[in-house]
Amino acid sequence: MSLEAKCMTCRKTYRLEANDPYYPKLKMNLTKLYICKSCSTAMKEEAISSTGLNPGMLDPKGHDKLVP
Repeated sequence: MSLEAKCMTCRKTYRLEANDPYYPKLKMNLTKLYICKSCSTAMKEEAISSTGLNPGMLDPKGHDKLVP
């Protein structure tokens, strides 16, 4: 079973499989926003280079991560 989602950054449509972290959030209508992996990586790298902060250093135990 899969879902189609449009990336809010690049506007491309992607097919999400059940093992994708966004799948349960979209399926249960917890969010309507989707950002593809390439856009997410690009935004993360830009944020790291502009701030000099590495997200892994902010919360090394991962308490800030959303659980699907």
